[in-house]
Amino acid sequence: MSGAAIVLKQNRLMRNFRAAGATSPATARTPEDIGCRQGWIFRLMVARGVFIPAGNAKFYMDEEAARTFVQRRRLKALIALAVVVVVFLVVWLAAHH
Repeated sequence: MSGAAIVLKQNRLMRNFRAAGATSPATARTPEDIGCRQGWIFRLMVARGVFIPAGNAKFYMDEEAARTFVQRRRLKALIALAVVVVVFLVVWLAAHH
């Protein structure tokens, strides 16, 4: 699965939880109730604290953890882009000297 597909799946999971109102222990739902599979992407987001187990196979989304998750994902993408730019510049400068 490509990086873009993973990001789309993560976004869809968060959107589904928000749309279902599953954003607190009192409103927790099972992933199946809101159309989500408990695949490896979901489990990763549970491990990152985005989705919190609430008992009885129910989960809710921690909005603050979701914001932090998205911010870290963006930061990683920017760092990766910066590395690519630096490598490109080093190679280009080496080729032109």
